[in-house]
Amino acid sequence: MGEMVTLDEWATRHGYGHNTVRNFWAIREDFPQHKQYRPRVGSGARSEEYDTDELDAWLARWHEHRRPTRHEMPDQPEEYRTLGAIARLLGVDSKTVSQYRGVMDENADHEDRGQRRFYRTRDVVDVLNTRQGHGRAVDPDTDRRRRMLGR
Repeated sequence: MGEMVTLDEWATRHGYGHNTVRNFWAIREDFPQHKQYRPRVGSGARSEEYDTDELDAWLARWHEHRRPTRHEMPDQPEEYRTLGAIARLLGVDSKTVSQYRGVMDENADHEDRGQRRFYRTRDVVDVLNTRQGHGRAVDPDTDRRRRMLGR
């Protein structure tokens, strides 16, 4: 049995908002149940405490289920191609690749040829395969949803 924490404490440890955990995850049937109540301080409500081992195991399953599909490395991975050409090569919609253009510019070797930018195929596939998954921002500090919630 792990440490006993409130959902707010656990959410903060993992970089999630309390509202996300309370309103979207804690209502799921497979979400761990609280184990005990924290002693009341003053006249406030009692806080439910959860086992961190159970919560962490649940979160690992949650992320594994939502992990992005891995892409196999295509033939001639050192060749430079446009993002659209790489998307066609991988058999995905071009937006699947082009939505990460900023990340590709930072992490994938590329060269400009006139009006077009060509990226090394291997680097683009590597970036796609290291995505964090649904609902996880590449840079949490610039995540629009967190700014709106003040987190």
